[in-house]
Amino acid sequence: MKPTFLSSDEVTSEAIREMDRYWNSLRGAGIIPRKADLWPGDMKQLLPNVMLADIERKPFRVRFRLVGTKVVDATGFDFTGRYLDEIALPHDIGPFLRCYRIAAFTRRPAASRVIWYLKGGDRAEYDLGVWPLSNGGETVDTVIALECYANLEKHAGWYHRTPRRWQL
Repeated sequence: MKPTFLSSDEVTSEAIREMDRYWNSLRGAGIIPRKADLWPGDMKQLLPNVMLADIERKPFRVRFRLVGTKVVDATGFDFTGRYLDEIALPHDIGPFLRCYRIAAFTRRPAASRVIWYLKGGDRAEYDLGVWPLSNGGETVDTVIALECYANLEKHAGWYHRTPRRWQL
């Protein structure tokens, strides 16, 4: 997998843009929104692609608290309650970890386009966005992430002909 980190004007995924608008509406005058401000009904159509994760700082780790159904379908299993470093193959963790680190330490959203090489030499792409949240302070202790598979879904049958990206 090869990541491309995107500036906000390079993001083409409407789902990523929609989540970004929602996140910005929640933060108001603050630096980052509170996790308690999230309302599932406000992002109903995005929920299948959403992941909610706790950020641990010493050492830095990402623990998935909630994993949307479309993410489960794409990865082949529900990794709720698991850590990123427990589910990602060692060579695949980089682009994901970097997005989570950017969001946690800069308190700003991060977006990446992940290029996925499929069997048979096909190349597919999907977008990942990560937005920081807090429990009422300025420290990021939770993030909301969204994986947009619109580009992958253009590849007919991609769910059935590709190896799973992550393994237990």
